Amino acid sequence: MKHSPVINLFFSSLIIVAAFYGSWSLLTEVIKTILPFGLILVLLLVCVVYFLRVPPPSPETVEAILGKDPAVASNDDAYVMKTVAHRGAGLDAPENSLAAFKMCHEKGCDAIEFDVTLTKDDVPVVFHDNSVERMSDSNLVIAEHKWADLSNIDISVKHLYKDRFAKTNIPTLEQTVTQLLASGQRMFIDIKDNNRKFVKIIHDLFDRYPDLYSRAVVSSFNPILIYLIRKGNPKIVCSLAWRSDAFAYDSFNYPVGPGIRRSKVWYKHFFLVFLDLLHEWALPRITYYLLGLSVILLHKDAVNGRAVFNWRNRGLRVMAWTVNTPAEKQFLARVLKITYLTDTLTGEGTTHTPLL
Repeated sequence: MKHSPVINLFFSSLIIVAAFYGSWSLLTEVIKTILPFGLILVLLLVCVVYFLRVPPPSPETVEAILGKDPAVASNDDAYVMKTVAHRGAGLDAPENSLAAFKMCHEKGCDAIEFDVTLTKDDVPVVFHDNSVERMSDSNLVIAEHKWADLSNIDISVKHLYKDRFAKTNIPTLEQTVTQLLASGQRMFIDIKDNNRKFVKIIHDLFDRYPDLYSRAVVSSFNPILIYLIRKGNPKIVCSLAWRSDAFAYDSFNYPVGPGIRRSKVWYKHFFLVFLDLLHEWALPRITYYLLGLSVILLHKDAVNGRAVFNWRNRGLRVMAWTVNTPAEKQFLARVLKITYLTDTLTGEGTTHTPLL
């Protein structure tokens, strides 16, 4: 049965009006319910972060440790931290050793980064790996042995310059801090162990050695650990280390990419991947503000002009790790004008020579 054009027009118009009216009703309901609820959640999140945040230390305190920012420093400035000896320049001397720190001082590098972990009897020692196997003739696991079992292990036997640093032992945190303060060196205390006991250890350390407030930065990959340290003592200057895929993979290097998966179980692995994505998104938006960070330690493969610009706009110093080739050092020092961590002090004099 055919309908006249007028009837077809009537039904078409009715459908258009009904669709418009239905869409408008749905939109108004969304505006009345979902949008206000969303705004309430946003405001609630803002309030929670604001009231839970730890304010950063004063710029004067940060500058006492780091000196002037290389981006704005002049030749007249008393101190500018240009190079940090990563693990005490571990390619030049046995890493994380008192001998390495002394060598750095003699070579004119007074900014030292070292790693801290706990022994079985809760002695904080300066060492990077879980086991001593990479650096010694032993395969003892740090967390499974007491300090008495580890104190006499020679960590120089596999080093290229072992003849210069014969019989070098693992130092304690106390021994390291005492030596570095006595020699006037500044330090980055990098906590490798996620044990919450380090919160009290760091607090007690700063209580015993008040000079650390103007000489030391406490760092970790773990934002929760840094938050607890700063919450208990907001005067402590802290940094957070970041690299791509830190939760899901044990390493990342260009051009190889991610290293070995931390978990072989598929759902655990994907959960860790999700944590990496969440951490990468939250770090420059919420985490840095919540923690009151003063420094961000970025893996060298994640450093570029945009990253440096954005972090400086947030009031943080950017430092790159671990930078060992002359070309990379010169790019970071001369072009991006940031501090870097390095395993070797070879060629430092020419790296920081101004371009003609």
